[in-house]
Amino acid sequence: MSRELFSDEAEFGILGAVLLKPELFDEISSKVDVSDFHDLESAALYQVMIDCHAAGVPIDVVTLSDCRQRLPSGKSTLAHAGEVAMNVPSPANWKAYARIVRERAVLRQIVNAAYVINDTANEERPLSEVIAMAQQATADLRDLDDDGQQDYYKASEILPAVIDTIDSKFNKTMPTGLSTGLEKLDELVRGLRPGNMIVVGGLTGSGKTILGLQIAQHVTCKLAGAGLAFSMEMTKEELVTRGLASLGGINLSALDSGDLQDDDWPKLTSAANVLMGAKLYVNDQAGMTVARIRSIARQCQRREGLSVLLIDYIQLISAESSSNRSLEVGKISTALKNLAKELKIPVIVLAQLNRGSTNRPDKRPRPSDIRDSGQIEQDADVVILVHRDMDSEEGQNGVTELIVGKVRHARVGSCMVQQQGKYVRFVDFEGRPPSNEEVEMGRSFASKFKGSNKHE
Repeated sequence: MSRELFSDEAEFGILGAVLLKPELFDEISSKVDVSDFHDLESAALYQVMIDCHAAGVPIDVVTLSDCRQRLPSGKSTLAHAGEVAMNVPSPANWKAYARIVRERAVLRQIVNAAYVINDTANEERPLSEVIAMAQQATADLRDLDDDGQQDYYKASEILPAVIDTIDSKFNKTMPTGLSTGLEKLDELVRGLRPGNMIVVGGLTGSGKTILGLQIAQHVTCKLAGAGLAFSMEMTKEELVTRGLASLGGINLSALDSGDLQDDDWPKLTSAANVLMGAKLYVNDQAGMTVARIRSIARQCQRREGLSVLLIDYIQLISAESSSNRSLEVGKISTALKNLAKELKIPVIVLAQLNRGSTNRPDKRPRPSDIRDSGQIEQDADVVILVHRDMDSEEGQNGVTELIVGKVRHARVGSCMVQQQGKYVRFVDFEGRPPSNEEVEMGRSFASKFKGSNKHE
């Protein structure tokens, strides 16, 4: 290995700084890990320091030797620690030493990643997979050198920005988050906020995909934002066709069959013009992994300035390994939450529910009904459950309940929307929602809403 990939002098400098000024250990250990050391003797001595500190033992040459008499080479810990302490000019330069050690550790990891990528390329894997692995490997290194970042902040340092934000929201000069396009839902979730993972769950055919796509369309077509939709269930052509139906108010069946009426053509032209001008991007590749999704999303954000990300749906994301499915889905969920924080945008994640809710008297789903992993509910900032009871008259007429079962920044609740099936969209509910008594008794309220259509 090249000399430039490590610095024995800097590693000795770190160890010497601790020996000469033990009160620096907490700060040093927050910056440097055992794995950052290249020299095995230095790494072993640093580990002994960590063990002593954890045990509440003061760190000096004698206590280190008492904790561990010999290092991996067989050399006396007492002799090596004494030698290190004598050859460090001053503990005052520890930050410079730490930075050198961290930089060299990062360089070694980059070289190792390059070896892995080279081996992968030689295995004749698909080019897209090699590129995704390369991007993931380099992205994972982006935050390793964090010496320039503040580890903690005094509340008074944060307070001015928080007060300014509150004042801006009070004066309506700053939105609380992106609108969903549905008034009652916006009132509940108070906007889709940057860094949040919004889980939209539902049974098959409930309309969760309709809701997710509609929100993405609203952000891109009405709010002039940029959105990226990953669909592992539909083709990109199907997604765009649904967009035309939704935006133009055109029967989706007519678009599929080509049996358009004369008055459909102006609507189609108008919807096409809207989509032409929208920054809505779609990906319909099968077998996507989180690493690949992350790579594409980062690329899209750099080029287009991403505002929202949609994933349809989480259970179709391929796992990196073939171990326990629940654990793998949990890892995928946490990775998507981290992606939302990294990109600083709302990430809408669609999820299938199990059929446990169908056995309840009211058939209403709960966040715990999300299939495969409870980690999804735990990671989510907002959980919206799409509930349409097709055994009821109102459900057959498209009346759908959006249950906000979890929201970190507001109270849970629900609202009613009208699903217009032939236009693959939801609109705000114009009638009155059922009372609690009616829900419990299963009484019909389909006659109490306006504009209902059993074919919508």
